[in-house]
Amino acid sequence: MKRILKDYILFVIYFIALTFTACMDLDVPPKGILTPNTFYETATQADQGIVGIYTRLVDIPVNQYWFMSECRSDNTWVNPTPGGFREYSEIGTFRAGYDLGTFNTVWNLWYRLIYNANAALEKLPNAEFKGDEALRNQFMGEAHFLRGWAYFELVRSFGNVPIIDKVMAPADVLNTKQSTAREIYDKIIVPDLKQAKSLLPLENEMRDGSGNLIGTSGRANHMVARAMLGRVYMTMAGFPLNDPSTQALAEEELNSVITYSEQNGDKYWAPDIDEWRKQWSSEYNNKYSIFAVQHRTGGTGNRVVYQMLPSVPPSFTKISIFVNEIYIEKTLMYEFDKVQKNTGEKDLRGIDFSILTGYEAEANYPAYSNTTDTLNLPDGKVETVQTKSMFYKYFDSLHKRAALGFETNIENTMINFNDWPNNFPVIRLEDIMLMYAEILVSKGQTTEALAIINKIRGRAGADKLTVTSATDVLNAVKNERRLELMCEGVRWFDIVRWGEWKNRISVKFNRYSNPDGTSQSNIQDGRYLYPIPMSQIDVKPGFYKQNTDY
Repeated sequence: MKRILKDYILFVIYFIALTFTACMDLDVPPKGILTPNTFYETATQADQGIVGIYTRLVDIPVNQYWFMSECRSDNTWVNPTPGGFREYSEIGTFRAGYDLGTFNTVWNLWYRLIYNANAALEKLPNAEFKGDEALRNQFMGEAHFLRGWAYFELVRSFGNVPIIDKVMAPADVLNTKQSTAREIYDKIIVPDLKQAKSLLPLENEMRDGSGNLIGTSGRANHMVARAMLGRVYMTMAGFPLNDPSTQALAEEELNSVITYSEQNGDKYWAPDIDEWRKQWSSEYNNKYSIFAVQHRTGGTGNRVVYQMLPSVPPSFTKISIFVNEIYIEKTLMYEFDKVQKNTGEKDLRGIDFSILTGYEAEANYPAYSNTTDTLNLPDGKVETVQTKSMFYKYFDSLHKRAALGFETNIENTMINFNDWPNNFPVIRLEDIMLMYAEILVSKGQTTEALAIINKIRGRAGADKLTVTSATDVLNAVKNERRLELMCEGVRWFDIVRWGEWKNRISVKFNRYSNPDGTSQSNIQDGRYLYPIPMSQIDVKPGFYKQNTDY
């Protein structure tokens, strides 16, 4: 992490020069971006240019993965009438229209990254590497990975989008029509990630522009490309493409990551619950993630922390926190809170580490005692569950840091409330393992799938499951994904690819008695996608086709 974030500073001059050309009109896919002729001439400059592309990721977690995944999913309950316009509330209640600023922000973030990657892919073949073709290939592989990943997120979010796969003149950009999601998968997402897989070395062979080994740096390597490709194939196998042929391709990629982990000392696997808890703190950045967005204080901090919390008192942080009304959905709260039958313990991933249920009164902060509500369980039982619990997973609070044995001075270098130093994980091993378990269930290998689930549950101190039917094991896989990957931007895309999003959201609204600000009529078939943003539609009226039900 330190290496890539140090390089953030080294490339500032490059970034400013690039921005002057990139910001001519960013309401559409950026037009005519050309890197300065003084860049991508040497390996060192190429390295700075590639690092510059990664910096485009800083604002992705809060917008793409928090607001547009978690807040949309059945992991959260947002206040539908928060006392003022809040974009997360519009997204979570399915009221959001094509004029919502978040949609335009995400569109532009990914297309800016794409155009920077295109510029790199155009320049790198002619850069001087003094015979070090392996290093050139690494940088090419990183650019292919970043572009393929960007298009994957655009397709999952917006569906049919334009393919800009080279540096183009403004007139050409304006005349580039939308391609179908399938075309984008076939023409750019899969080819880019396969190319990245073929070009990128393993982590221990990754180097910078001077040829120095950089190891765990937060940059894409061979296994990162394979992990992302496995996720892409699993997505293609599900809704809306429903292409079963890609499942075998996913199996190959996912299995390769798991095998690599096992053969390298259980790499990426936190061996116990203490290590699992510590991985969300800045000291453990990159220790267990396969790939993560890098954050540090000083201007490139993690904005998700601030945006997932309501007001919290100063004993938790010196930074003022007084933001949102986004709560843990009560069935998810119940899953973490319920007492385990055999051990009498709760799931140790949850209370006080991933979830904060309240705090005692402090000066100017009354006690937060939470609220309770009833939860009707499928077996006819009724449980009392806390309904305004806070997401706490990434919050490196003073209390949490003290409990984990870390120093409590990280806030001294923060410039504001959006400047937390915790990395945001994009892909973890547990994600890969549980997708692989899905495949095992589909092949009738329920015992093997259950072993994966129980390995993850056992570390958390939760009861091991003994279900045997394929349906029950598959449901257990899905539930474990919800618990293990909460807050990581996975849930919305999971329930979409399973074809379950509409029913799950409808049931959630009913579970909360459809309060003012929610309506079942908002849960329309086409809203598994977000709308093409207004600023894109209005650039050339009639050129882009809006998504169904917007």
